[in-house]
Amino acid sequence: MKIGLIGSGDVGQALAHGFTSEGHDVKIGTRSPRENLVSYSDASSFGEIVVIATPWSGTKAAIDAAVAGNFKDKTVIDVTNPLVMRENGPPELALGHTDSGGEQVQRWLPGAHVIKAFNIVGNAFMYKPEFPHGPPTMFIAGNEGDAKVAVTRILTSFGWETIDIGGIEGARLLEPMCILWVLTGVRSGNWNQAFRMLRK
Repeated sequence: MKIGLIGSGDVGQALAHGFTSEGHDVKIGTRSPRENLVSYSDASSFGEIVVIATPWSGTKAAIDAAVAGNFKDKTVIDVTNPLVMRENGPPELALGHTDSGGEQVQRWLPGAHVIKAFNIVGNAFMYKPEFPHGPPTMFIAGNEGDAKVAVTRILTSFGWETIDIGGIEGARLLEPMCILWVLTGVRSGNWNQAFRMLRK
């Protein structure tokens, strides 16, 4: 499958490694195209599935540069978190309770099928996370069933259990989980962590 990645930072590179390891054809989009990196619009037009993996402060500009029409009818995996960085403390959410980054991305891309995923864990564990008690859980949210099936298939190949929590408004719950992941990492000094749903 052709994957277009919007964002060439650590998250984008980690996901690109996962996709290429699974045999997908990947193009990584960046603000300044250079060797092995293409423009945002080239990446979005190339991808059958497009992944948005940008810092929140640059997400709207990246989507504008990628051209909204290139996303029409495509599954879009939104990995972003609407974080506000603080100088002397952990990040905070810029949105919450009545809106979310995932919902904003869906509004910016009304012709696309946006699925929130991969936002509740650090990039080191996005592909093939290995933990003593089995695969961790990735929660996803989005409005389109076939798109969620496609993202679940990707997550399974990447080594995750997937739980679908409903429509894209579920991103209001998933984005605070990023903050929870960060705070527990800061307080424990251990970033080798992921969420897992336990059942009996």
